[in-house]
Amino acid sequence: MEMLKILRNLYFISSHLGTDTLSQYSFVYLTAVDIISQYPMFAEALLSQLRPTEIGVMPQHPLDRCLDTYFLNTAEHFTTILNTKIADDLLASAAWPYLGTNDERNSLEAFEAAHSVMLAVMAAPHNIDLAASRIETYTEMLFEVFPRSLSPRQFGLAFTQLVRITSPPSLISAQRPLLPSILLEIISFRVESASSQPLASLSRNGEDDAQPVSEQAALVLALIHSLPCLQLEALEDWLPVAARLCYLVQDPVLRHVCNHRLWDVMSNGEMDLDRAALCANWWNTGRGREMVLYGEEKAISGSMINHSMDEAGSP
Repeated sequence: MEMLKILRNLYFISSHLGTDTLSQYSFVYLTAVDIISQYPMFAEALLSQLRPTEIGVMPQHPLDRCLDTYFLNTAEHFTTILNTKIADDLLASAAWPYLGTNDERNSLEAFEAAHSVMLAVMAAPHNIDLAASRIETYTEMLFEVFPRSLSPRQFGLAFTQLVRITSPPSLISAQRPLLPSILLEIISFRVESASSQPLASLSRNGEDDAQPVSEQAALVLALIHSLPCLQLEALEDWLPVAARLCYLVQDPVLRHVCNHRLWDVMSNGEMDLDRAALCANWWNTGRGREMVLYGEEKAISGSMINHSMDEAGSP
């Protein structure tokens, strides 16, 4: 505990140097976290001491924001061992002020840490009631901050995690079984009106996304990323929608990226055996290939022509 407090006091220095580049720092930090994770009472006591001065309020001074970032990064490691009340009163409440649109570059790390903490808190199996009460508001905030403050990669990861949290075997799916489809409907609705212009990089080092994508393509890719999380019935419904949305991407290069990612998700092992078999059947005999390559209308018309030819050739 004392070691993590010392590292907190040095965080305003180590954060500028980059903690990932300091192997000794990472070793000491993760070792201390791993030890404390074995004792939930000590973890709770530690977080109570590291907590922000004012819970639920974003401080104005950069140093206070720096300390809040350290708290959020550290708290994320303990989400699975803290009880729901502590997770809500301490972690979720501390992260909430940072979830909105990030207009200042010097608070980018706190913004990213806050979203990571919220997703980790809602993903904890014992926090089902907390997730049910927070997920709708968080989803609204997620779509509000994209693409202004979240990169396409970050948005895709966050959205996929939301779908995973709300899909079986998660306990929340028993209470609200339609929630994954509702999330995907939001994406589907926004794709048609989303911008087709390439998004500017939000990364501090310019290496966040390998290839610039548009808001429209980023939404389609986020939906594709989440397909392995769906139940078989929902997956069967959403594969044609994913193909239709890929074809709606205006930029031909980005359309190819979306098509390739859809094929990649279906064939590279991200699906389990049953889902992979469903995808193979849809691609080969369910007009999937035609929908991806030529669009829904041509796929349907081509299927009707083939059906008519089969009938004409039959005795």
